[in-house]
Amino acid sequence: MNNEILDNQQLAERWHLTGSVDAIAKRFQRLRALPKSNPRHLRAIRIGNQIRYRIVDILEYEDRIAGKRRTYVGVAA
Repeated sequence: MNNEILDNQQLAERWHLTGSVDAIAKRFQRLRALPKSNPRHLRAIRIGNQIRYRIVDILEYEDRIAGKRRTYVGVAA
């Protein structure tokens, strides 16, 4: 089960983000606060008082964002 859920630090490592723990947490909070209809909205779950991310949600997010970038690059090329 630990491999299926990530915390802020693990997600930051996955995405190669640098910065303080607070800066990374604020960045993810901004993504979570976006409307659910926004493609950049980041889904999360709350376990106790901590925010966690399911790996299936992260993979879906990465596919959605990568697909958007591919479309943009294809149009510009």
